[in-house]
Amino acid sequence: MALITKDGDQAEKAVDAPKIEFPCENYVIKVVSIDVEGVHADITQCLLTHAPEMNTSAENINRSSKGRFISFSFRIVAQSEDQLSALHRDLMSIEAVKMVM
Repeated sequence: MALITKDGDQAEKAVDAPKIEFPCENYVIKVVSIDVEGVHADITQCLLTHAPEMNTSAENINRSSKGRFISFSFRIVAQSEDQLSALHRDLMSIEAVKMVM
């Protein structure tokens, strides 16, 4: 598994970290953001840039109980740790995004 720092760089690998074999189908990316207009489109466009094969109809969307935050879960085919690092970095550059898992 790619260990990603807050800046989107790959961290030193932990010895006991689970290993991902690439390509990895059905890799889940979860994004938590402030619920503002246009954030869904921005996140989806970013994901499609890095994983054009992504099935946008298979996403899961949840809103927080008070409606301030929204989370999106997407499934992609992860091709490499570099792809995941770049995706994380670009998602975190979206102003409303607070967390990428």
